Amino acid sequence: MDCKLRVKIVLVVGLLVLFTDFSVYADQTDSHIQKGLNQYEKGLYQEAEKSFTQARSNRPDDHRLDYNLGSSQYKQGKYLEALQDYTQAAQQKSNSQIKLNSLYNSGNALFKLGKLEEAEAVYKKVLTLDSSDMDAKFNLEFVREQLKKNKEQEKDNDKSDAPNQEKKESQNQKDKSEENKPQPNESPSNQKEPQEKNPKKSAKANPRELNEKEAERLLKNLSEDLKKISRMQAAKDKSEMAYQGNQW
Repeated sequence: MDCKLRVKIVLVVGLLVLFTDFSVYADQTDSHIQKGLNQYEKGLYQEAEKSFTQARSNRPDDHRLDYNLGSSQYKQGKYLEALQDYTQAAQQKSNSQIKLNSLYNSGNALFKLGKLEEAEAVYKKVLTLDSSDMDAKFNLEFVREQLKKNKEQEKDNDKSDAPNQEKKESQNQKDKSEENKPQPNESPSNQKEPQEKNPKKSAKANPRELNEKEAERLLKNLSEDLKKISRMQAAKDKSEMAYQGNQW
């Protein structure tokens, strides 16, 4: 996400003024504070975070250190940790400027984390405390514009996804129908394969070849049968002939 938010970097540098309220940097805690401020000005944000962390361990109720820690973490891109420290710093009541700046930078951290609606609410809260804060007004309008674009994009995506979804559902339905169809060379579901029938045996047996003796005997029997038939036919012919003799 390309961020074009206005960040109040100068407010962190302004904390130098806050820390000059300490009368003397005599103890070790003050030494860590001064060291952290110098490191921050040089862009050594990781080292500055360590120095402010050491100072806060001795002064856990000093919300200026919460703010400085949050700013050091924000510069490193550690937006979640920065948000936690800015939120802690915003709870203090003695210094209204630290409270406003902590809320403002909390909105920036929320935006970096992609929580646009939460960032919008924070900027609105800043403006309720200081309506003249032009940076908060700018960031509020910027975030609202981003939210509007996101909603329009979601609508466009829903419209473009609708035909694809219908097409996908139609294809799924078609695939299911194709699955239920019998495939070539496949039997329909729940139908039995036709059983092959055994071929009928021929009623007539194939003639058996006769050997020479059997053939001779068969011919002999046939000749005898033919002779008998010839005699019987001759006797019949005789009986059927008209008598032509002289004796009546």
